This record gives sequence, C-alpha cells and structure tokens, in this order.
Amino acid sequence: MLPATGPMTDIPSNFTILALEASADQASAALLCDDGRQAQHSHAARHGHAALITELARAALVEAGVTPGGLTHVAAGRGPGSFTGIRVALAAAKGFALATGAVGIGVSCLAATAAAALPLAAGRPVLATADTRRGSFFAQAFAPSGGAMSDIIDLDPESAGAVPDGWRDALAVGPGAGPLAGSFVASGLEADSSLPPLDALQIARLAANRLARGLANEPLLPLYVAPAFLGPKQP
Repeated sequence: MLPATGPMTDIPSNFTILALEASADQASAALLCDDGRQAQHSHAARHGHAALITELARAALVEAGVTPGGLTHVAAGRGPGSFTGIRVALAAAKGFALATGAVGIGVSCLAATAAAALPLAAGRPVLATADTRRGSFFAQAFAPSGGAMSDIIDLDPESAGAVPDGWRDALAVGPGAGPLAGSFVASGLEADSSLPPLDALQIARLAANRLARGLANEPLLPLYVAPAFLGPKQP
C-alpha cells in the first residue's frame, strides 16, 4: 500500500500523470489518475537510476492499467539534488512527453517535500531540506499555504550564522531536518523524521494540485542551486 504523503485536495478531473523522481538516494516512478488509481515503483539505491527509471515507469503504467497514450501529463522532480539524478528524471520525462504528446511539468523537489509535510505542520511554516552530498543541505521555507517564503540556500550546519527569514518555529523535514534544528536552536525549529523520503508520488500529487489551482507549469529544466560544472572556469 502506498504511503499517504500528501493531501489529495483540489485535484482536477480528467488527468493521468506519470511522475518521475531521481534527485536523491532512490529512483521512483508513479502513476496518479483522476479516478483514484495510483501505482509506484522504486529503486532504493544511490546509483543506477539511468538504467532503471524507464523500466520503473513502465511497471507503474502496467500496474495502474494505463497505456502510454493515455497520459495527459508527465511530471519530474527538477531538483535541487544530485546533478546526475535530476538529469536522468528530466530526460526520461521529456522522452515520455515527446512520445505520447503529454504535457511536461517540472516540480521543485523542495516544494514537493513541503507539500507532503503540510498536514503535519498544523499551520506552521515548513522548512524542506535536501542533501547536497557535500556535507551541507539545500533548504527552503514554505508558508502554510504551500508558497515559498524564502529562496533556496545551500547551508552547512556546522557554519550556522543568524537564523534565516521564515525559519522561526517551522517544522523541518527531509535529510537536513535534524542537523539544522540542532544548529539553529534559537529558531524553534522542530525536526520531524516521520515522512518517507521524497518519491515520485509526492511529485505527482503536487503537480495535480498545481493544475487544479491553475498555476503555470514549471519547465522540465534542472533547478540547480550550485553550478553543474564545479571545476575551473573555462576561458
């Protein structure tokens, strides 16, 4: 049984969303349909996403009883997160969209994490985090409405300074929740580790909610906080 990682409210009719996510330590593909059908397949490993994500998507389609031609939208997590994983999910999503004619939707991974946590926040802001894999964490604060309250920052908990705007008394979720709550004690951050890791179903739910609210689709392009190329600058 799939975990209830976010509220199914304000969902539009007549949609069938294939969602892909590979920005962190697992790759996953999920189907979310307007009639309540949903299916998800995951590969819980840090590497090998490129070789498996298409097969995960096909397995989810088969389980949900959906043909590729029945897709209305293809969503993908656009980061921040692993450079390689982000590109894998976006490239696969673009391929499915091109082959099926479905509309492509990019989804911020931090926004999807925050949306899944809002029912637990009880009206408080949510601080969503993701691992940079460099000893620091991406972090962004979200209002109880789900809207972003701050820019995305890359923060090392051991180099914590002043409490960033929007963090006070927030519910912190994701891999950086505990470390950041421990570093910013004066902020009143409460770390919650009960949510499962970010997955494609969370991406699909936020995509459906955004469609229902008439919000503009984000592009199937990477949401990088740091440059993808970290070597010496080219002349």
